[in-house]
Amino acid sequence: MKIRIWLYAVTLSGLFACATDQPIGKPADARKRADVSTQLAINYMKRNQFEIAREELEHALRVEPDHSAANHAMAALQDRLGNDGAAEKYYKHAVRSDAENSRAAHDFGTFLCRRGRLRQALQQYENALANPLYRQPEITNLRAGECLVSHGKSEEAEPHLHKALRVNPTLAPALYHMANIHYQRGNYLSARGYIERYFAIASNTPASLLLAYKIENTLQAPEFAEEYAVLLRSKFAGSKEAKELETLTRSRK
Repeated sequence: MKIRIWLYAVTLSGLFACATDQPIGKPADARKRADVSTQLAINYMKRNQFEIAREELEHALRVEPDHSAANHAMAALQDRLGNDGAAEKYYKHAVRSDAENSRAAHDFGTFLCRRGRLRQALQQYENALANPLYRQPEITNLRAGECLVSHGKSEEAEPHLHKALRVNPTLAPALYHMANIHYQRGNYLSARGYIERYFAIASNTPASLLLAYKIENTLQAPEFAEEYAVLLRSKFAGSKEAKELETLTRSRK
């Protein structure tokens, strides 16, 4: 399964601290204005109005340069626009400005992973997970596991995927990756268990059907393998997995 590690819209509502009423010019007032501009920018980003979003974020950062959420949102915007250098600068400022901004650390880790910087990415994921108040540790562990898998390090990925599934046993991508890891390792019954759990909660994909076919063939269960093959051919006839299936079936004749 092609690993998709792209987070476009950042959800930062709830990260903004409530400011107390202060006279104009006081630090709390600057933070309040930065909060408002940042939230407006996020709303514009969700509507793909990137230029207006950038203007709002520039305003937020003028009045509050160390505003972590504004730096995070600007990093995501620059990432979306393909400005890697600027995106990294703002990500660094976001996590440096607030060590408890776990979502920024998570997104920075994903940014780094997509650029092949594995160890730096994992450090950012660990930074996100170090916050005991972080609300989505399972997603960060999933992304860390996917990052490791994408770099051919399935052994290191497995503990992260286990942690993700302990928090959310129905996290479908983690189930798929665990099925694949166990298949590659030769633990075919465990692989079957994971892929069956996957199918119980997720839609069929070309990758999951091909993996299930391979597992059942290895377990010498041709009738089950054929069921997966039929689904793959009928639902995803033009996929690369369907082409691989035909190569596999010809080689077995």
